[in-house]
Amino acid sequence: MASYFKQLSDDMERVAQVVEHGAKFMMGESAHMGDQGNDATDPTIGGGGDVHGDGVGDAIFDDLENIEDAYESPLMGMADSVMSDIMSSQVGPQTSREHIEAFTAAITWNESFIKFLLAFNVLVVIAAVTLSRKGGIYTRMCFMIFVAIIVRLAERLNAIGASRWREFATQNYFDKNGIFMGIMVCAPLLMVCLFMLISMVMEASTLLVDVQQMKTKAQAKQKQKRGQKQKKDEKKRKKKE
Repeated sequence: MASYFKQLSDDMERVAQVVEHGAKFMMGESAHMGDQGNDATDPTIGGGGDVHGDGVGDAIFDDLENIEDAYESPLMGMADSVMSDIMSSQVGPQTSREHIEAFTAAITWNESFIKFLLAFNVLVVIAAVTLSRKGGIYTRMCFMIFVAIIVRLAERLNAIGASRWREFATQNYFDKNGIFMGIMVCAPLLMVCLFMLISMVMEASTLLVDVQQMKTKAQAKQKQKRGQKQKKDEKKRKKKE
């Protein structure tokens, strides 16, 4: 493997030499043109310039041919394969567990901004549980609308946070994709809304069962009353007979 990297370094040195020769050639050509303009009657200057230009040009072509031969050699192909293997091994997180670990490691959990977000999420959960048990239907609907407004404004809040994060955080959590806002703000709020919706559906189903039971009981009472009335009517008829 050391020979591969040595061959690669030699090729890079050849490229640098070609660039250097090219720069010298361009500078020599421009100086030669200036000398021809100033001393057009002196034949020695022009001839010397041509010889220098031809020598540099031949050196450049020779170096280019050497580089082409090096890149066509099998050693360069093997070096490319080694480098590609090295680069392919340096990849990011692959599994969901690795993604979660990378996300948690990237956040500074002891700073005030993160603590405020966590406290806000806890308060929202407590309010949702309290309203689901004791609140009325209109109170719960208003609370859900408030949560939906925050989720709807998450993109705008993410843009504001990206431009002013230095005022309240130690690093920029607000990327263009909104991953941080989605995980730390939108996901908990949406889970709270889902919990409240499930609670309302369960309550509605319980009320429906209660209404059905009350209806069944009412029908049973009406049947009993009708039966008692029929019995009384039969007794009256028997007495008359």
